[in-house]
Amino acid sequence: MLRRPQNGFTLIELMIVVAIIGILAAIAIPSFLRFQARARQSEVNANLKSLFTGMRTLAKRPQAEIRVPGFAPERGNRYSYYMAATCTAAEIRDTIDAEPHDNDDCIQSDRFKFGLDMPAQFERVVPTTLEWAGRATASGMGAQAGLYGNGLEWDFLSYAAGDVDGTFTDSADTWLISSSDGRIQPVCPSSSEPFATAAGEPFNVSNDVDCD
Repeated sequence: MLRRPQNGFTLIELMIVVAIIGILAAIAIPSFLRFQARARQSEVNANLKSLFTGMRTLAKRPQAEIRVPGFAPERGNRYSYYMAATCTAAEIRDTIDAEPHDNDDCIQSDRFKFGLDMPAQFERVVPTTLEWAGRATASGMGAQAGLYGNGLEWDFLSYAAGDVDGTFTDSADTWLISSSDGRIQPVCPSSSEPFATAAGEPFNVSNDVDCD
């Protein structure tokens, strides 16, 4: 009696297939995680541009409260936002009801959504090398968040810091936006030369996607 031929994969063929799948996964998964993290950065870009737009509608230098220009990020924010070098008060987002204060100059990250293990206020990474246009320089604006100048001759610098890679212990993903043109040298990834930056353009001081 003739035996029918056995059709199927040999052990070596299966091992080769498994190895190829492993190689493809090793390439694809980090790329997917980077894409996911970069998509999360769209929050900070949109919010900082909204803050800039609101500030530009004000003629005279306003109070330092972060909601003066109508700035109120939607809940679910991964980033904390800063209008001052040191927060005197911050809108707390630890529960279902946000807790704003009249003199808030910062807004905390939404720990109600992401958990109380997320820092309420991420530590900002501040650039050590930057240069502002003449008016901001004359007003004394440096690397710290705040309002500078007086009356109709004023500028502002604001920061946002947060997490996009799911690791709270590394340096925060840090962005800034200003009413002044300038030249800013990022902290990470490092650069040998500062980048020219236009007023109202969010600038990534430290990129949480590429730096741990």
